[in-house]
Amino acid sequence: MFEDYPFSKLFKASPDVYPDKDPLDMDLLMKLRPVAKFLSYYFRPTFIGLENLPLQGPALLVGNHGIIGFDAVFVFLGIYDAIGRMPRGLGDYHLFLDPVLRKFFTRLGGLSGTQENAIRFLEAGNLVNVYPGGARDAWKGHEGRYKLHWEKSFGFIEVAMKTNVPIILHMGIGTDDTYRILGRMPLIGRILGHSKYEIPLWFGWGPLPRPVKFCYYISPLIHLEGGPEDVSDRSMVERNHQMVWDIGRQMLEEGLERRKSVWFG
Repeated sequence: MFEDYPFSKLFKASPDVYPDKDPLDMDLLMKLRPVAKFLSYYFRPTFIGLENLPLQGPALLVGNHGIIGFDAVFVFLGIYDAIGRMPRGLGDYHLFLDPVLRKFFTRLGGLSGTQENAIRFLEAGNLVNVYPGGARDAWKGHEGRYKLHWEKSFGFIEVAMKTNVPIILHMGIGTDDTYRILGRMPLIGRILGHSKYEIPLWFGWGPLPRPVKFCYYISPLIHLEGGPEDVSDRSMVERNHQMVWDIGRQMLEEGLERRKSVWFG
């Protein structure tokens, strides 16, 4: 899969991470937490449905990336503040190619976004977060705002089925209003080997994102049809995918309908 991207041939593949040798550095996270807390005053994130988060046991958290994807910081902070659990975040393969960045991201709880990493940490009882839209979501154009770019993403459904864990959706409103998209840079996509990496040209308050209001809606537990023995049943995987996708789209539509102002929510 990832080895098909030309840029990846310049680096060694990111090594697997195991729960018994967990690189998560809570001391580092606590040192950075005040910075994230300070930045949260800019977007004033609020959360609806925090009571749906489990106090113990595994779950696969699934969300929609905002533009650039920096909003994930506020999701993780909000979850940690609410229930005292720090989710592990699956990230794009390219973020973990460079050894220095890889060490930094893994200390913050990041994992290269493979099914194997996700399954190991779910089986160890963790909350694991994934953005199935990945770069397609983070680098979306204007036409892609508040849409779920999951049409090619079935891996998260397979992971949930293989581990028999529930899915919890968190849908962000406001996260696609931080910048206006002026165009795209196809050269970056050609370098990295896929059109989804065509980075947009953004404009907010100059280079800064606009201070819009973030609101996150968190779903109840979603239990999928079937289990590990049914992952080879493509029709069942697709039914589960469609069900979760439909719930996510409905959450986005309802969140946008409730919003009275992009600035104040």
